[in-house]
Amino acid sequence: SIPSSENLKEAMFDFMQKKEGNMLAVVDRKRESIRQYIQNQYKEVRFVAWNEKGSLSVESLQSLLVKDKMNYVILETTNTGIIKLTMQTMLLAMNNYRVQLVLLEPNETLETDEINFENLTKLKLMYPSITGEKDTYEVQFFEKEFRKTNKIAPNFYATRGFDLTFDTLMRLSQGKNYQETTDAVATEQVNNRFEYYKNERGGYDNKGVDILYYDTDLKIKQAK
Repeated sequence: SIPSSENLKEAMFDFMQKKEGNMLAVVDRKRESIRQYIQNQYKEVRFVAWNEKGSLSVESLQSLLVKDKMNYVILETTNTGIIKLTMQTMLLAMNNYRVQLVLLEPNETLETDEINFENLTKLKLMYPSITGEKDTYEVQFFEKEFRKTNKIAPNFYATRGFDLTFDTLMRLSQGKNYQETTDAVATEQVNNRFEYYKNERGGYDNKGVDILYYDTDLKIKQAK
């Protein structure tokens, strides 16, 4: 039921394409596999160049920005210096362009003290996630009832276990077998989405992914 890394990337690109954004990619030389993936699957993405010293070319990044679209800058590096330079260039460009920082997968470097969290919120860091991080009545009610019963707050596994079980029971209650229900529209439970499709192995995978971003009020929200 957990979406694959491939599903997460596809969901992120699908979102940016639907928004008709200008997609740029900062990919360092240690990430050749992701560079090849993007080049093969998403030819409209333009890559920011590197200078003679092996660092990010600020001029290249600036030249690839366009004024009539949201500029999505995909960041694929764990190099702290490159990350800070990319963010600094984007922050300076905000006076004339719409820009947003994008991740395709988790990047632990962004969670270190060297990276200014406030700058991540200014750039509205956006990324795909297998959980919704929602703050709805349903989420609050589930957490309250779980805590009342178990004397502890629900973690990721408890919430996903509940969502998967409840989603399965709802599908089976329709009078169809489980496989037949996978052709229905995506379902959404407390904090997880389920959108199944038949894979090449004859089984089923879930591609239910949420697109989240850091907002300036320091909250994580769902991108619309």
